[in-house]
Amino acid sequence: MTQAALAGIRRGIERELVRTSPQGELTTTAHPTRLGAALTHPYITTDFAEAQLELVTPALTDRQATFSTLTELHQFVARNIASDETLWAASMPPVLPAEHDIRIADYGKSNAGRLKVRYREGLANRYGKRMQLISGIHYNFSLPNTVWQLLYQQQTGVDVEESNLAAFISERYFHLIRNVLRHGWVIPYLFGATPALDKSYLQGREHNLTQWDTDTYYLPWATSLRVSNLGYSSSEQSAYPLSFNNQKAYLTDLYRVLTKPSERYTHFDHEQQLNASVLQLENELYGSVRPKIVSAELRPLMAMCHHGVEYIELRSLDNNPYLPLGINEAQSQFLDLFLTYCALAPSPEIDEQERQLLMARQELVATQGRQPDLMLPTLDGDVLLAELGHQLLDAMGTLAAGFDQHNDIQHDKHVSAISNQSYFAAIERERAKFNNSELTPSAKLLADMKKHQLGHNALIHALSEQHTTQHRESGLDPVAQQKLVDLAQESLVAQAQREAQQEMSFDEFLKQKNNLQCDCEI
Repeated sequence: MTQAALAGIRRGIERELVRTSPQGELTTTAHPTRLGAALTHPYITTDFAEAQLELVTPALTDRQATFSTLTELHQFVARNIASDETLWAASMPPVLPAEHDIRIADYGKSNAGRLKVRYREGLANRYGKRMQLISGIHYNFSLPNTVWQLLYQQQTGVDVEESNLAAFISERYFHLIRNVLRHGWVIPYLFGATPALDKSYLQGREHNLTQWDTDTYYLPWATSLRVSNLGYSSSEQSAYPLSFNNQKAYLTDLYRVLTKPSERYTHFDHEQQLNASVLQLENELYGSVRPKIVSAELRPLMAMCHHGVEYIELRSLDNNPYLPLGINEAQSQFLDLFLTYCALAPSPEIDEQERQLLMARQELVATQGRQPDLMLPTLDGDVLLAELGHQLLDAMGTLAAGFDQHNDIQHDKHVSAISNQSYFAAIERERAKFNNSELTPSAKLLADMKKHQLGHNALIHALSEQHTTQHRESGLDPVAQQKLVDLAQESLVAQAQREAQQEMSFDEFLKQKNNLQCDCEI
């Protein structure tokens, strides 16, 4: 099982980050033409704002290739933005201007481009532009079909028929997701890097943060304000929770929020959003993890209904400002182990009591996770955070041993020099953070702010300049350089072709997109 899983795991990384001025402020410049068209480029696009980049790797089975691709994208982008601009290294935004001065991303005049802009206008009106400027890393993960086939055979004693495999895989991905919801609090604890933020983010928002200096607010034990209620969240969506107990329940709940008018949004006119539903589109769904499928023809809801789940998207990762790519291979190694464990460990359905408990636990870890002797709620009563962490890592140990056996790595708990490729080493690296919370990125960030007497923006700006300079000066492979130049030009041509081939008015196009007719049983 573990040998097949290790060889066939596919991972892709999407990194969001914003362009900033020499003063550490959100830039007001347009998406550089040399990067191509954000609408049609497969790897370099924009997220909510014109200054907010999104770099996307393909899903690959070779981890090193994934990170080589991500490195090349950073190097190419750094060389093709303005020479005085910087790639912001953190998840919480830099100094933000007035709301009306934040430029929503522009995708051109085609119907598809105008739809993306209208959707973002809806986000701005619903949640405010500041929240949309929070960036992060999405980790796309899938196990190979050989694993699911073996698992089915183990459970039933018979081989799975091809016609039933997709349905089995989908249900097992929901199995995986439920365990991510249960154990996913470890992600902000181990990798959270947003214990502080710039005061400009807080404009018009109530909060209980502590003032660090004139420009910075923080919480002393926070791990990830990004995933807290103060970060990327929606009270309206919280009122309509989605079930992850099976595919049918999930799609039924998703269809409901995509078609149910929201009393909070009906007062916006038709030009201020795509529609007045709780969710305008599937992408508006927030949360730490999502089931996903890629389809060029069908909306995500319909594609999943007809074809099932292809992979999951882990969305709870902060950009680590100490890492040039915001993430590194060692972290990816742990994530692969964690997600595989979630796929294989028992995963009963989540009832309302547990759902509420999991939400409370996530918020507690995000805002107070490093507090000494912090107790976390469980169905069996409160347990020390460190104890829960050690229990999880212990449970992952058998899987790590299987992965290492596949790599022909022998390890000894009494030997300090363990191969960097060892999954046992990956567990022990993270275990150290449960023994000493000062080793976490969130603690390191606050310690450096204190040591250097800097606010959040000043420290992040210094790290951002360091990484951007490194990307600009690194030797980008000439073949990769030419490929990205060609892709940029091809994307510009593709956008122009779309704009020249409009077959209907935008109003008719929008009407068709909003007409969510469900032709399969959910």
